[in-house]
Amino acid sequence: MDTLKKIEELIIGKRFSEAFGLLLSEAPEDLKPIIEKSISEPEILKDIEGFWKDLALLVHFSYSSTMLSNENDNRSLVSCVVASVSAIKIAMKLGAMRVAPRMMLNAGRALSIMKMDERAERMLLEAEKICIDYRNEDELLNVYNELSSLYYGKGRYEEAREKIDSALKLVGQRKDEAAAESYSIAAEIYAKLGEFEKAEGFYEKARELFEEIVRQEKSSKLELGILLSNYAIFCRRLGKYEEAEKMLLESLKIFEELEKLDFTFAQFVATNLRHLGDLYREMKRFEDAEEFYKRSREKFREIQQSWEGFAC
Repeated sequence: MDTLKKIEELIIGKRFSEAFGLLLSEAPEDLKPIIEKSISEPEILKDIEGFWKDLALLVHFSYSSTMLSNENDNRSLVSCVVASVSAIKIAMKLGAMRVAPRMMLNAGRALSIMKMDERAERMLLEAEKICIDYRNEDELLNVYNELSSLYYGKGRYEEAREKIDSALKLVGQRKDEAAAESYSIAAEIYAKLGEFEKAEGFYEKARELFEEIVRQEKSSKLELGILLSNYAIFCRRLGKYEEAEKMLLESLKIFEELEKLDFTFAQFVATNLRHLGDLYREMKRFEDAEEFYKRSREKFREIQQSWEGFAC
């Protein structure tokens, strides 16, 4: 396996420290000091040209794209798009055709969050084409998930169904987060289309997978909490109040645990408390409803005060 292919594998695996280490071990001796210094001062790469400059920049931009793709503030999202586009250009130049669609996916997600839906769609459709051309089914599944979510958010439900059905064909026996996300998205889409039996089946599959992932890896807790909350709202609409209550209380526990680690999760706590208030109101448990509405208002007030303090 040549250096470029190894770097691709490390980028896809988000093993960036190993990628920089490989660069340092494989680069020509005269370039090693510059590449080493570029870890903290990327601009120094302007002093070199050719393959090793491109490879080092690919790692830098891919790292920035990946890290910033986890943020939600506008400045980070803009920076994510810039880093992603830079990484895409270099990846295409080098023929790193596994890295290119991953960076397109990062950019597409950022553009979607910023409500730049047409640009997001173009980016994701280009990623889809590359994945199909190069038979990259792992990344294609993620692209289908993102496209179906984009179409769902725009009310283009039949197109959303088409993409999520394509994703489900790729899921097979997979039991990872991408597969769980496919089932979760499918549940939302089919519920919107009124196909409740299918939707419930997909909710169950998503819950089973997310719960298994959380048990084994202690990751995806937020995703499980969101899934349980959405599933509960679906059950409430069908009049399955006991199931809805159980899942909302479980998701509330998850969100409260996450809030202890990071106050930004307080918004999920506040929203979930309101959902419980709505449920108890429908169940005519008015005292319980008022209690959870009160707790929700207090939590939203706490969040508002936090933001005001930050602004000052």
